[in-house]
Amino acid sequence: MPIVNATTTISIDTVYQRVLALANKEQRGYITPQEFNLHANQAQHDIFEQYFYDLAKYVNITKKEEPTNSPTQNTTVEPDFSSMVNLIREKLSIYEGAPVALVNSSGNLSRPALAASVYRTGRYFFSTGAERIPLQKTEWDMRPFIKESWDAVAASPFHQVYQQTARYLYHENSDGSISVYAESSATTPITSGVSVEVIAAPPTPVKWGYVVVNENALYDSYTSADFNLHRSEETNLVVKILELAGITINKPGLVQIASNEETQNTNEKQ
Repeated sequence: MPIVNATTTISIDTVYQRVLALANKEQRGYITPQEFNLHANQAQHDIFEQYFYDLAKYVNITKKEEPTNSPTQNTTVEPDFSSMVNLIREKLSIYEGAPVALVNSSGNLSRPALAASVYRTGRYFFSTGAERIPLQKTEWDMRPFIKESWDAVAASPFHQVYQQTARYLYHENSDGSISVYAESSATTPITSGVSVEVIAAPPTPVKWGYVVVNENALYDSYTSADFNLHRSEETNLVVKILELAGITINKPGLVQIASNEETQNTNEKQ
């Protein structure tokens, strides 16, 4: 299950107050707690799901660049604060579960089925003691190839496989399983020691709880549930909730304000 603590949560009351302040500042109307809760959950879900699409995009971008990291890394960028790949992986780490070992079936390795503890699967790794080496994908099934063919396939720029001491490739089979090969035995698949990283579960639902005092809704922390997102997403949440609220209360101006903020945030990531 996702880890919930002070470093991976965003106060729902803080976000609600910011949303109300911006809406009232532009005189765009009042957003009720019920409306806010609906929009808040939708915004959190949208942000979370977008991570996977953004990660795929930036990984593809970095693969086109010159490798600058060690062969055991799965990207071609150095681990610095400006790397979008690293930033997205950091945000996803909140929901990461324990790696799941792949099960051997006639030389092929079966991936885990989606379940309560497996929301999505990610990269494959081969474990050699304390070291986990990422596998590189190839469109080739290595079984028809002899050892001499390995270098030609592995060194191809198309496959993005680096020259390293121990190289591992995997091929996706038509039944959904994968076949894994090591350079030392290019025609014999590996049948153990391979695992896949998993996202255990999506963010938990949020709620701005309240009690009514003098006909006013006052925040109640005991019945509230905060956002389970990386702290850097607070502004993004405010923008998305404003945009959804603007559609609900039929205030095009509010939607435009939120859209402008979202466009600016997107441009800053380019």
